[in-house]
Amino acid sequence: MKKKPVIIIRNAKSYDFGGGERFPVFLAETLAKNEMTPIVVSRSKKLLDFANDRSVPSVRGWWWSNQNWSGARVLLFPIYLLWQVVLFFWYLQLFIRKKPMAVHIQSKDDFIAATFAGKLAGARVIWTDHADLKHIWLNVRTWYKNPVGKLVHFAARFADAITMVSQSEKTLVTGHIKNTGVLNKIRVVYNGVEDESALYADQNKEPDFTFCVASRLVTDKGINEVIEAFTMLQKNTPNVKLWLMGDGPEADTFKDKTAGNEQIIFLGHQKRPLEYMARAHVFVHPTYHEGFSVALVEASMLGLPIIATSVGGNTEIIINETTGLLVPAKDSQALRRVMARLYEDAKLRSKLGSSAREQYLGQFVFSNIVSSEFIPLYKGDLS
Repeated sequence: MKKKPVIIIRNAKSYDFGGGERFPVFLAETLAKNEMTPIVVSRSKKLLDFANDRSVPSVRGWWWSNQNWSGARVLLFPIYLLWQVVLFFWYLQLFIRKKPMAVHIQSKDDFIAATFAGKLAGARVIWTDHADLKHIWLNVRTWYKNPVGKLVHFAARFADAITMVSQSEKTLVTGHIKNTGVLNKIRVVYNGVEDESALYADQNKEPDFTFCVASRLVTDKGINEVIEAFTMLQKNTPNVKLWLMGDGPEADTFKDKTAGNEQIIFLGHQKRPLEYMARAHVFVHPTYHEGFSVALVEASMLGLPIIATSVGGNTEIIINETTGLLVPAKDSQALRRVMARLYEDAKLRSKLGSSAREQYLGQFVFSNIVSSEFIPLYKGDLS
């Protein structure tokens, strides 16, 4: 049987490499096991390197780093339209050559150009929103604002389905639009990961009690708060360590803030983050907002006790006092208290980690999600 091509498109800023950027590669790996030929298209070097490391076919696409068309830049909207025309023809030639059964789009400019090219090439077009549409469609109903958002909203009428990563994101997105045809296309499909826990079953924990954060290094991911909370905790518990894994435009600011503290370690971007997460004692996700955190699912898969802020999609993964501990965002004192609580209570750590692992097996095994949700959407079997 000839395998059916599926083209998966995701673009992002050069420093971004979170769940939304790993999702296309994980999806491609699962599709390849289901008689399909996935091809990842991106301009992101980190994403393409990740795909190459995991032997996933990829194509280096086009992407314009200028994503801000608000304020005075709205006067340059005709240039943006010209860019979309160029991008449309690039995607059209790609789709004509590859003949995909489905085009799965996951980034703003591509929502426009790749949707029209995909429909013209006879493919089914599926969108997945990685917490971007709530911003893209802001003020879309105000006639003189956000022309790019209006164009994305128009393109949405031609998509066959639009998937959201959480109920929280769906609520935020649907609050911006009224078009019934678009609203009826929207469905929630949670993200997930494959079970790789066996690879780390014999992994030794760090000698010092280690808290691990895996995130972009920016303020709104709660990096300041976790540094403050850890520094306070450290005064009474010297044998603790904080790992900050990831990259971002504010990395140097955070490094300067913690200069001289040898127990706060910046690991940078890691191609295999699970190797570090498995060695930590507690996973911390202190973000101010979240669509859906793949890192939380990975921590659950590894059976780690988790601390997360009670925002957005976090509350759809973490059940407080059952699969983790929830704290308010931007509250370093509350964060310090729960960090101390888990440091002191081994039984609680074990209970939370086991419950998180059990929930993962029931809800977030990615191959099950792909089989029950995405493949039927590609085939047109779900309405």
